[in-house]
Amino acid sequence: MLNSILLVDDNNATNYIHEKNLVKANCAKEIKAFQVGQLALDYLDDTSNALPDIIFVDINMPTMDAWEFIEEYKLIKRANKDKVKIFLLTTSLIPKDEAKINTLDKVVSAVIMKPLTTESIQDILTENY
Repeated sequence: MLNSILLVDDNNATNYIHEKNLVKANCAKEIKAFQVGQLALDYLDDTSNALPDIIFVDINMPTMDAWEFIEEYKLIKRANKDKVKIFLLTTSLIPKDEAKINTLDKVVSAVIMKPLTTESIQDILTENY
């Protein structure tokens, strides 16, 4: 079982569904959800908070998209940050997003289609991303 998972999606309903499915999958002791990328980054930058094992980030968000989130995340100076797995979430993958993902192979573990289901969560936990 993982210690914690962080959800970053501007849609509260999507975060709710993902959180419910993560709880149902019984895969993490703690799940944090943020609707604003900057608030999630502030949380991650705060050394009093433990880093999550996995971060799920929606690709398309209005105030800070996944690409901006990842660029800011790279600037965070925390020990063991490289052990955090980042998965991008999308409802449809467009070619320009796919090209960007290929440049971030050391930061992004994979792209997952939304919504997260208990099956996709189990796949993530059993695969070596």
